[in-house]
Amino acid sequence: MTTTTSPMQRRVLAFARRAWLQQGMTAVWLAVLVGAALGALVFLGNGSVTTFANLPEMVLLQTDGIVTVRDDAGRLLPMTTYLLTMTPALLGTLVAIVATLTLPGVVADDISGGGIEVLLAGPIPRRRLFTAYLGAALAMTAVVWLTAMGVFGAVAVVTAAIVRASVTLSLGYGVALVVLPLSMGIWSGTATLFGALLHPRGLDSKAGMNGGPIRLVALLPALVVIPSVLFLREWVLPALAAVLVVTLLASLALMQFTARGFRSTQVLSS
Repeated sequence: MTTTTSPMQRRVLAFARRAWLQQGMTAVWLAVLVGAALGALVFLGNGSVTTFANLPEMVLLQTDGIVTVRDDAGRLLPMTTYLLTMTPALLGTLVAIVATLTLPGVVADDISGGGIEVLLAGPIPRRRLFTAYLGAALAMTAVVWLTAMGVFGAVAVVTAAIVRASVTLSLGYGVALVVLPLSMGIWSGTATLFGALLHPRGLDSKAGMNGGPIRLVALLPALVVIPSVLFLREWVLPALAAVLVVTLLASLALMQFTARGFRSTQVLSS
């Protein structure tokens, strides 16, 4: 049986392969280190601290949250519970950072090497070309996310067994581990592509952080909005659904704006 791939899939694979050659192993090792560090620190980083025991209104003492950690005597470990609750947001931030690093490298190579001039001169609609760039970045971030989550899960299970901690996970926690990194990867990739194509000089190293303000826009949801979603108790699942829907709609709108506002001369003259 033979399988065929569409032109879009071939373009995504080509861009993803180049991104892997550029940054693949570095990104994977970063994911391994972050995942292992999270898995160990969550349970070893002062897990027995009960400083917040006299502050029941603090979010750290929400025993009906998406995750709860207790010691072998059945006592709540508030700090460990808090750190484990924040893990989906931290993994989402990692994915967002990788997306902001991957796309500028691929697009900058095409701009500086003249490859984008050839692509723009061909019959490929610019929106499909931009979507291929975005797809390549998402493929790379997916590898990073899966690696980090796998390493985190393995290290966390081993560390929890060593310290004899019992963990209670909810459906919302499992959904958060998928939805938050996915949403942040899509948004960060789209926002970075917007900056790379409409503000190409922001790719120059002298611009700082591949365009400074664009990266801030790409990372802001992961740093400000997303963590608060994890503490909405019974509203976690609706909030996660809203995050995914809003992210998809905002990314589609930004992609459409990028395709309409893009000018070949702006890129080729940079």
